[in-house]
Amino acid sequence: MSSSLPQAEEWFLGSKKDHRLTTLVSARSIQEAESALRVRADAAAYLDLLPYILDPHGPGSRLSVRRDPSTRAVRSRKREEGVFYTPADVADYMANACVSAFVGDIPTILDPACGTGVFLRAVLGALRQHYPEEDAVSLAAKFLFGIDIDPLALDATAFVLLADIWTCTSVSPVALWKSLRRHLACIDTLRIDPTNAKPSTLFQEESSRVALSSIFPDLPHGPVIILGNPPYANLGVRSDLHALEGVFRTIAAKPQPNAEVYLAFIEQMVRLADAKNCAGALVIPLSIACNVGSQFTSARQLIAETPGRWRFAFFDREPHALFGEDVKTRNAIVLWSSNLDDKNAHLETGPLRKWHGDSRAQMFRSLRFTRINTDVRSGIPKIEGDCQAIAVKVLSSRCDQLEQALKDIGRCPLAALPNADDRTVFVGPTAYNFLNVFLKPSRKIFGKDSILSEHTLHVLTCASRQDALVVFAILSSHLAFWWWHSHGDGFHVSRRFLCNFPFGLDALSGSAAEMLACAGEALWSTINTRPIISLNRGRTSLAFTPNGHDSIRRQIDQILADLAGLQPAFIDDLQQFTAYTIAATWRNQENSRIDGKEGV
Repeated sequence: MSSSLPQAEEWFLGSKKDHRLTTLVSARSIQEAESALRVRADAAAYLDLLPYILDPHGPGSRLSVRRDPSTRAVRSRKREEGVFYTPADVADYMANACVSAFVGDIPTILDPACGTGVFLRAVLGALRQHYPEEDAVSLAAKFLFGIDIDPLALDATAFVLLADIWTCTSVSPVALWKSLRRHLACIDTLRIDPTNAKPSTLFQEESSRVALSSIFPDLPHGPVIILGNPPYANLGVRSDLHALEGVFRTIAAKPQPNAEVYLAFIEQMVRLADAKNCAGALVIPLSIACNVGSQFTSARQLIAETPGRWRFAFFDREPHALFGEDVKTRNAIVLWSSNLDDKNAHLETGPLRKWHGDSRAQMFRSLRFTRINTDVRSGIPKIEGDCQAIAVKVLSSRCDQLEQALKDIGRCPLAALPNADDRTVFVGPTAYNFLNVFLKPSRKIFGKDSILSEHTLHVLTCASRQDALVVFAILSSHLAFWWWHSHGDGFHVSRRFLCNFPFGLDALSGSAAEMLACAGEALWSTINTRPIISLNRGRTSLAFTPNGHDSIRRQIDQILADLAGLQPAFIDDLQQFTAYTIAATWRNQENSRIDGKEGV
């Protein structure tokens, strides 16, 4: 950075003299800015910070708010607008997954919520790798398109792409910047229709709708690839709500200001892409897999009806999060590809991945998918391997459910524990490495001065002590932990999960009931003496873990597998699943076993 700001402006604008920043501010201000830029970093460091250094919102992470409360307003704006800038490795993975699906002609690419260009930058890198004979300037100027509601973000995107492709040529930097900027449109993506959209679908507000080809004449048939990170925000109050309701089924399912916007972006990916041969990738919240609200059910129905290959990679928020430690979210990467030969939807899924930060790069290289053939309207199972896929199909078809084995299911605070009887099973409302399932403790375990947690427990009332032991055994199994992990969000333990768990009256009679009750008694007598008492914000909570008692849990798994007619190999798979999940790692395809026992 030996050049001055006036020299830099001269280089960028060339002979153009009007509207120069250096003519609008004082010489002292220019000197102060130059001094600050030189002190803080060198030119290479600034390039390494692209595109995030150009974030028009400014810094506003959780960490920045803790260190500097003045950034709280920025963080609030980000949250309201659903702005979460994507890490480069996530964008690189998604870009390469899309571009590698094509052979031959260079695909056109659209990011429908491009922000400051992290995805367009990533996909430019993928294009340069797959088409090394092509000129980088041509790739960026002809094949990349972006949309955003923030014009400053679009200006920044053009600068980011310019920085990546600039070489000393006869074309001035400002001319190349303008060429890139022409393919970046400031418009609400939800207002855009495909070129062939029927006017009859646009209702009374059709004047607010815009055909994609009128925004980008170079995309007469739609882009070949659509990828990005849509806003995680509510729809808000809109004058065109009726038109949106007529266009997007996920909005029609909930035509209200608090409807989720990102689900409509899944529809836009399908609507706007070139139908002949296309691909898409979106990174969205995990709720696409497990939320049972009407919008989410509608979105999954759309996916099941849309031809092509759909792949889902799921990521937990602990111990490390996909968007970094300042943005703790659970996420899904959705990959889609289709061509005219596709007549049906083919769905492939993966487990809810936990990982440590030092193995993040390896995680992206190891992502694998498992074909499923189940109804996903109620949820997309997060599973790994054919053995688990078969088990999901078998268990989902069972008529028996845990609710049938209970007299009642309700909630109570921890303070009510001493009043319980021996027919009651308690289940914690949240979980991580184990489901917190327990019976009434045999002794008083809280001090007289303890302030107990006010989070209510699930209370499962059974007909007898033996039935309670059976229910306790079932919910303490590896199978129950796997089923919860596969169908939930990896944190909340819902009433729906408990009621619909696929074992019920069949487990309460005959030899199965006797064996389950015996196993439950053996497990409870062991863990009852080892309560986990935690103090959080001055309040005491209670848990009992079944981890570390693998032989008893394996017995329970075997009994349940025999009841359902599951494969013997599934028992080993369950044990491995628990071990990998607790260790926050994933299976090596060449060696599916993990060293060591279950964690505690």
